[in-house]
Amino acid sequence: MRLTTLALGAVLLCLGTAPAWAGHGEPTYVLRFTDYDHGSIDDWLQAKGFQFKHDLQRRDRINLDVGPNGLVIEAKRQAFGIMPNEYVNLRDFRFIEIDWGVNRFPEGASYENEVRNEALLVTVFLGEEDQPSGSMFIPDSPFFVSLFLCLDNDRLNHPYIGTYYKKGGRFVCTGKPEEGQMVTTRFDLFRAYQTFFEHKHQRIPVVSGIALSLDTQKSDGGGKTSAFIREIRFYH
Repeated sequence: MRLTTLALGAVLLCLGTAPAWAGHGEPTYVLRFTDYDHGSIDDWLQAKGFQFKHDLQRRDRINLDVGPNGLVIEAKRQAFGIMPNEYVNLRDFRFIEIDWGVNRFPEGASYENEVRNEALLVTVFLGEEDQPSGSMFIPDSPFFVSLFLCLDNDRLNHPYIGTYYKKGGRFVCTGKPEEGQMVTTRFDLFRAYQTFFEHKHQRIPVVSGIALSLDTQKSDGGGKTSAFIREIRFYH
């Protein structure tokens, strides 16, 4: 329950894009979204360790489906939802790879213009030592890096700082694909931890959890978006 609370607060608020399946060697951990067979999609995701918070508990606001490219997350209106996963706990890793894409970007979203909205955000929590949120009303959180795909004038691979978690959280656009295009993000978590948080001589801590989320609360076009995710892999 601790990570769930932290994730809710945290998301409220070599890098780059390559052809899919770009990893080298065997991954140390794989989280697939292509193994759905039948039955409830919610049950399928819960069996992987995900929980549903905020608008992800309401299918009239955020719909979940499965397509050829894996899990599809669709915002039907301005919404905020998060799926934390407390069961991802890794020590042997350095890189994360994500196969994903966006069918419809949030209209008007721009971190450069402080409209911090995303069709899909993948957050990786690093370590278990809490960092201050900056507000007495929002729980503290371990260090985290949140990855997203963007359009327009957002800077690629730039560590954006949110309204809260200025010490311990960074938001990074890793690519600007065409709508409907699947890409693979390969992100160096070790380098990010050392450079983003000024820990140049410190060993990277464990991955203590991940979360999938979206936020279209400030987006135009009624906040409607659609994104998909096929697989998440960690490599040493």
